[in-house]
Amino acid sequence: MKGINRVVIPVDTADISKVAAEQGAFFAKLLNVEVSIISVNDSQQYMLSKILEEKIQTEKQSALDDVKKITEEQGVVTTTKLAAGAPATEIVKFVKDDDLIVMASQGKKGFNRFLLGSVSEEVLKTAPCAVMVIKEKAKKWSVDDLKVTVKKEEGEEKEE
Repeated sequence: MKGINRVVIPVDTADISKVAAEQGAFFAKLLNVEVSIISVNDSQQYMLSKILEEKIQTEKQSALDDVKKITEEQGVVTTTKLAAGAPATEIVKFVKDDDLIVMASQGKKGFNRFLLGSVSEEVLKTAPCAVMVIKEKAKKWSVDDLKVTVKKEEGEEKEE
């Protein structure tokens, strides 16, 4: 298996994307690799007014900028891309086999999932690389978690 050379963080305008960004930046720093953030504007599939299309484009760019600030605050080199099309398809086209995708899932169920589809599920099925899906209420990993693990392995007392 190849090593991981980049962490890719797909984002949308939901707050859960910020959690995925924090976690992705954590793993990028741990692995000493860069982060690439991608957001996909899928509104062009629908017939929308020019004004609405521009508003959506602005929101997507703002989400990219917000998430980039989060990763750069962690000291991680970050690039961004705003793509257009079907989100899962564009994400999979963007990644390479030596990437790690860290993405959020809102966990939609039932009829909402049927109507909206599940981008994270489709990416899991089709991506050529490792995929980590962050659930909305997932525990955030931090450097403190690593210190506890190292101390346990060295036989020292657990930190509380």
